[in-house]
Order: sequence, then C-alpha cells, then structure tokens
Amino acid sequence: MTDTRFDNEIDFLLDKACDSIRYLVKRDLLGVPAGSAEMTAIEEKILAQPNVQKLLAAQCDDGWFGHELHGVDGMDHLVGELLNAGVEKEHPAIKKAIRALTTPEIASTHKNWFRGGDSLDAGGRGGNRAVTAQILSWVRCPEDHPLMKEQIALSLEHTTAAMNYDSVDDFTKTAGGKRFYKENARFPGANHIAMLASTESWRTDENVDAVKRACARAYEIMRDVDEYVTFKKPAEFGGGFIGPFNYNWQALTPVTEEQLFGIINGSYSFGFAFFLGGVSGVPDFMPQPAGTYRLLSDILRRGGIDSLIPEPAYRAFRQVMGKEPTLRKKCAKRCDLTYALLRACFGKA
Repeated sequence: MTDTRFDNEIDFLLDKACDSIRYLVKRDLLGVPAGSAEMTAIEEKILAQPNVQKLLAAQCDDGWFGHELHGVDGMDHLVGELLNAGVEKEHPAIKKAIRALTTPEIASTHKNWFRGGDSLDAGGRGGNRAVTAQILSWVRCPEDHPLMKEQIALSLEHTTAAMNYDSVDDFTKTAGGKRFYKENARFPGANHIAMLASTESWRTDENVDAVKRACARAYEIMRDVDEYVTFKKPAEFGGGFIGPFNYNWQALTPVTEEQLFGIINGSYSFGFAFFLGGVSGVPDFMPQPAGTYRLLSDILRRGGIDSLIPEPAYRAFRQVMGKEPTLRKKCAKRCDLTYALLRACFGKA
C-alpha cells in the first residue's frame, strides 16, 4: 500500500527511530520483504535491544514463555510483545514457544489456563482455548488446525448472531450493578473480532458480507452503551462474574479534535493509549472511523506531537504501545508517538 502523505514522517522514523520501529515501517508500511538481507540485518539488531533481551529471558528451557497462559506474565503477552517488536514468527524462540503451547506434555507443566477459562470456553466467550487459538493465529498456524477451525467457526457464529438483536437488553441482563450476557447468548466480543481479523479461511464473499452487516448492526446497538459486559459463570463452574468481554465499539465513532484532546489531557492517564490502540486495530470488515483517521493524519503532519502529549499520558502510552527501548535518546518520545499515529492512520481516510 502506498500512502505518500506521510513521506516526511517515514523518513524521520527511518533515520531516528529504534530498530524495531524501522523494521516495522519497512515491513508493514513500505512492503520490504521480511526475509531480505536488509531486514535480516535489522532483526539481528532488534534481538540485541534490551527490551527484547528481557522478553527472551522469560522463556523457560522447554519453550514456554512466562508462567501462565494469559496475563502480564503469560504466554500470550510475552509472545505478542516479541512479535510487536519486530521479531519474526520464524525465529527459533517463537517456534519453540508454539511447540510448547501445542504439546500437552509441556503445556500441562505450566499454568496453561486462567481464572474462569474453562467456564468461558463452555460459554463461547474467550477462555483458554480462545487465547491459545489467538496465539496460533499470530504466527499464522495452518487454519485447518482443529483448535483454529473450532475458534474461527465460533467467532463467525457469535459475530453474525448480532443480526438477531435490536438492543443490548436482547442479549444481556443486569443484576447487582453488573451487566452480563444472558445464558447461551451469542454476540461478538473482543476475542471473536480479533480471531476473524487475524485469519483468512472464513473469508468467502458470503461470509465477509454477513460479517460486515453484523458488525454494522452491533455498532448501532453498542455505540452508546457506556458499560462493560461481563460473563456470569454457571453454577457448575462456581458462579461469580468475570470480564469484561465486550469489543470497544466506541472506537468506531469519529472523534473531534476537542474530544481527542479531552482524552489526552484527562485525569485517566491511560485514556489516550487505549483510545489509540482501539482505533489502530479496527479490522477491514468493521465500520471505519474515517473522521478520526483524518484528524490523526492532520495532527501528525502538523508536527510537534511530542509536545502535545503530557508526561502522565505518555508514560501510560509507553506501557501499552511504546517501542523505543530507552528514553535516554533525545527524540525517543517523538519516535514512539509518530510511529503509533502513523500506524493508526496509514492508508486510511
């Protein structure tokens, strides 16, 4: 994809940014093949970055990353962080991790589940099996893998089921101050959308059309619902609530400049990071927040983005989306923010 509006920003990043950002710009925005000599040389430098070295050090001898399946010290987080830093899925550490994940004799020696994971799987709402399948999708595991086929089919079922509803009250109920899914309700959550976004085998013309219409319906239902939706565990799983598990439908609503800077300067320091993460990951089958992309493009090309983000918001942003391994470099903040905004709006309206 060519988007010449951002030539200056790309040139800046290729000159000043860390190796991870340079690699991702070349691979994902400029289309440079990952296996080329040029890119292999950059990946070797990425592997030497202190943040990547710290991630690699979290791998156990048998290949498992961290000490659990899901969470900050989990396989999903650590593998995802390596991939997001530009480490390719063919790297030996990634391949060894996938073998550990898919080998029961290895996985069973670690905490390969999370609280409520079994009950979530039983309810189709993103449990242990969904997390495992999501990791497999990141490394482009063959989609005829039984677990992948199961979770793709389940995600397609939940997503297209949105056409059956006109209101959030049709598939959820409230009690004790919580909103939760009705028993056996089908409606797309974040895991279902993510699974469809990272896989291809479901994409017949008929399915893509059905998913687009269903996502448009889901957005109409949820765009003004300012509540989390949780999952109530059945009695046989001990009861209680876990979640939330709703997709960030509000990310699809275009924001004005005033609203954006209200988020940036708000009291919740993570607001900007979560907002930017939400609009960066909107799949092609979802309604697109074109107005937001135009706004981010304008802000990016005006320049001075690093002076617009207060330090609390930037520190929170670094925890969620930052790629520069150190702040000792004078332009690290500008590189981090320029790349994040560029990634959000590159090729968009």
